[in-house]
Amino acid sequence: MKNLQLFLVLLTLSFAGLSAAQQKNDIKITVKDKKGKHDVPAQKEKLPHFIQFGIMSKNHEQFRAKYKTDVVYENCVLSPTISQQAKENNRALAKNLTTQYGVAWKKDLGIVPYGL
Repeated sequence: MKNLQLFLVLLTLSFAGLSAAQQKNDIKITVKDKKGKHDVPAQKEKLPHFIQFGIMSKNHEQFRAKYKTDVVYENCVLSPTISQQAKENNRALAKNLTTQYGVAWKKDLGIVPYGL
């Protein structure tokens, strides 16, 4: 009887811990800059950004200043999930920029964003 009660108490506590862990929805974005890597809460991220993959990177300062949109370069190796997220992000951002500025932003960017 004591074993059953102990089992039920442990089972209840484990489910309570799981539900509490699932309620925490903090999203962190890792930002790379000249100072290194640091995590920023998603709400404080200031600029929308295209996601690119590969070892090549390009300076997009003028594009960033003109369109308030950044380009983030990631590693070459990517999973199907990250690939899909990047495509959806880039397509939504491209649609928004096209709505606001027409197609002029594509020439100013100088690259074709991943997934477009």
